[in-house]
Amino acid sequence: MPLLVIPLAPDETGLLTLDEWDALTRCRRVFFERPGHPLRERLESAGVMTRPFDDEPPAAGDGWALVADPASPRVVELARAGAQVRNGACESPDDLTAAYGAPVARPAGAGFAGLIALMARLRSPDGCPWDQEQTHGSLEVHLQEEAYEVLEAIDEGLLGAELAEELGDLLLQVVFHSQLALDDGRFDIRSVLDTLEAKLVVRHPHVFDVTEVADAGEVVRNWEAIKAAEKGRSDPFEGIGRDLSALLAAYKTQKRAAAIGWSAPAAEAGERVREALDRPADVGSLGEALFWCVALARGAGIDPETALRAHTAEFRKSAPALLTSGQMGKETK
Repeated sequence: MPLLVIPLAPDETGLLTLDEWDALTRCRRVFFERPGHPLRERLESAGVMTRPFDDEPPAAGDGWALVADPASPRVVELARAGAQVRNGACESPDDLTAAYGAPVARPAGAGFAGLIALMARLRSPDGCPWDQEQTHGSLEVHLQEEAYEVLEAIDEGLLGAELAEELGDLLLQVVFHSQLALDDGRFDIRSVLDTLEAKLVVRHPHVFDVTEVADAGEVVRNWEAIKAAEKGRSDPFEGIGRDLSALLAAYKTQKRAAAIGWSAPAAEAGERVREALDRPADVGSLGEALFWCVALARGAGIDPETALRAHTAEFRKSAPALLTSGQMGKETK
C-alpha cells in the first residue's frame, strides 16, 4: 500500500472528509509536517500513533500517512514517487493532479459550494423576485457584458482585484444558468463540472496518457482532431459559433482550414490585402481585405480581435487631443 498523503492546513481541519478520517485511523503511523497541527491530537485520542515529520517517509510506506502543508513541495515529489494524494471531496484524474491542486482544492471547493447554495436560495420561493424571473434568454445580455468586462480588465492591465471581481461576475453567469437548468430538471452544476473535467483529460492525452507531442502547435492539432471525433463532424467548419464577431469567426475558420492543409504565407496574405484595397471600396473588397488581414495576424501569432480592440482603445485615448487640435472631422458618431 503506497504512502497516503493528506494535504491539510491547520485552519482547514474542518474540511477533512469522513473517508479521509477513516483512512488515517487505519494507518499504523501518521506523520505531521507541522507538529502542532490540531488534527494530530484528535488522531492520538482515537488511538493512532503519530509523530512529527523528521525523516522523509518513503512513498511506498505501508500503512503510513503524511499530513502535509498543501503548498509543501513534498506533496508533488511524493506523488511523483507513487504516493496516494487525497484532497477531500475533490476528485482528481490522478495523484499528481491532486498534488498540484492541493493548495487551492479544499478552500476553493468550500467557497464554490457556498456560491451554489447562495444561487439556490436566490432562485427559491424565499429568494429574490428578479432572480426568480430570469431565463436563459433574459440572461444572454448579462453573459455577454460580463465576458467583455473581463476582456476590458485584461486589456487595461487591471490584473489584480479588478480582474478577480470581473471573473467572479462571469462565474456567476455559469452558476445562474446551471441553476436554471436544475430547476427544470435538465442538468446541474455537477454535470457541467464533470463534463468539463472529462473533456480536459481526454483532450490532453500527452499529459494523462502516453501520447507524445513536439510542441504547442501539435497540442492544438490534436485537440481539434479529438474534438472533431467526439462531435462526429465531417464538415471542418461545423460548430463555429454563429454569434461570434466577424473577425473571430474568420480566425476560427482559417484555423480549422489550416488543420486540413490550407496555408496562407505572410507574403501571399499581404499581397491579397493590397489587391483587395486597390479595388473600389465595397462590401466584397473590404471583406476580402479584412479576411486576409486575419490571415496575416494568424501568421504572426496575433489574435486579430485583441489587436483591433487594443488599437480602438488607443484611438479613444487620443480622441480628446485630436478634438482639441481640430484634427477630427465632423463625422464622429
